[in-house]
Amino acid sequence: MQATLNAACSAVRPSWPTVVGWLGALVVVMGLAQPVQAQVKSLASLKVINGQLAGRVVDYTHNHGQDRRIFSPILGMPRDLYVYLPPGYSPDKAYPLIVYLHLANIDEHIFIGSNYILQLDRMIQRGEFPPVVVACPDGAISGENRVREAHSFYVNGCQGRFQDHLVQEILPFLMRCYSIRPERGAHAVFGLSAGGFGALGLAIKDRAFFGAVVTMAGPANMRYTTCNQDNLADFDPATYRWNDRYDPKQVVGRFYCDLKPVYAEKYVTPVFGTGPGVHESIRRENPADLIFTTDLQPGQLDIYMNYPGDDNYNFDAQAQSFAWLAAQKGVAVTLECAPHGHHNLPYFRANHASAYRWLGRHLLPPVSIARAGG
Repeated sequence: MQATLNAACSAVRPSWPTVVGWLGALVVVMGLAQPVQAQVKSLASLKVINGQLAGRVVDYTHNHGQDRRIFSPILGMPRDLYVYLPPGYSPDKAYPLIVYLHLANIDEHIFIGSNYILQLDRMIQRGEFPPVVVACPDGAISGENRVREAHSFYVNGCQGRFQDHLVQEILPFLMRCYSIRPERGAHAVFGLSAGGFGALGLAIKDRAFFGAVVTMAGPANMRYTTCNQDNLADFDPATYRWNDRYDPKQVVGRFYCDLKPVYAEKYVTPVFGTGPGVHESIRRENPADLIFTTDLQPGQLDIYMNYPGDDNYNFDAQAQSFAWLAAQKGVAVTLECAPHGHHNLPYFRANHASAYRWLGRHLLPPVSIARAGG
């Protein structure tokens, strides 16, 4: 197993503000006079981000005055999508592709409302990353811009076939409309938090298309627990167990000195529903289970997992357990820990560059296209 493990990552976990807390505080300060539906939208400007980029973002959303969404027959609704084109993009070249899956409690607005794509754009300008096409589809179940809107995890759940939408509609659209290399070594999926769950599942299932996957603070093993049934305990191979039951009231996250526990049902119910079949639905989509159910083999997929050492959801232990389980199949996983990081926006801002640097070494570069008669 290839892994970068820091001993500091097993430190005692203090509770820090989550993505929800940071975003909520910002909304309170900047959006008191606005309706909830507009708060996130007002913080993200396509004009501003395109003014800062050497490349540009193409709009297929209803976020900027016109409805440019792509209708999804699979989901039965129009869906938002942003597409980044690198500096000097030309149809005379074929480019690698990144499918970028956003975190929960926000939608695709984060693609243009953060500095994440700006970081990548500048790395491309400096020659630190190959010019690449990046697509960010909306992962919110409703497709609407509302704070705390339920996230789909980009899986086929009880409220829609979101993974099928990506594979059968978004990917063909991108390959048809943009100049993208066809080889799997030119395709990667990059997921943040809840998007990391979808990214791992998508890449493992569809490794004929994707050659690499990157996650940041993602739930890689939703069935993580220990012999003491403590899903928030640090990872130890000697005490690791598979969780074989689903409890909607199980605490899966702790914040604000344990004053704000988060229960499993908050994220599970919108995706997997309720009732006796929930556990089996989780097992079917759980990335750690997919290592075995899809018979993942060494060399079939390049996997990188970045995680905060003090993750409020214990996603650090989930990442470590995923890598340990993968090693049992001889599958290499690169782990990188931000020792003092927490599940919040400062962690994501500070660690995108590390994730990009790894991915830049695992993507095929652009190539010139030979034209007939040229």
